[in-house]
Amino acid sequence: MLYYDIYNYKDWQFLILVSDQGLRSLSLYDESNLNHYVKDSARTKPYMDAVDRYFKGQPFNPNMALDLNGTPFEKRVWQALMNVPYGQTKSYKKIAELIHNPRASQAVGNAVGKNPIMLVIPCHRIIKANGTIGGFSSDINLKIELLNIERG
Repeated sequence: MLYYDIYNYKDWQFLILVSDQGLRSLSLYDESNLNHYVKDSARTKPYMDAVDRYFKGQPFNPNMALDLNGTPFEKRVWQALMNVPYGQTKSYKKIAELIHNPRASQAVGNAVGKNPIMLVIPCHRIIKANGTIGGFSSDINLKIELLNIERG
């Protein structure tokens, strides 16, 4: 069973999905059919509170319970993303090197784009090797906003 709630921040709405094991998904709400999930503010409250603290400039607790679904490669990439310090950025190429697969920049980019838990798994901290902001699977203005929040 998955439980949900919607978090509002400025012009964005975030869908928070939680299983009994932890946070399953944090993504921009796209008016998806929520009939498959149960609205449960009590179960989602710790995660809603964590997102609220994040938008007030506090990093996520690294011990937050997550319920990740992905390939072993994707999970290695996501773990590497979680090791990028708050307020800093790394390139796709650097992430590929960190997971000991230096020629996998494009595959890293694909895994970054499949990140199910934005903000917590900080895909917004990943930029191009030339220092430009690069892409974002969601609203590019949100990526800029998140980087600005983290930089103070």
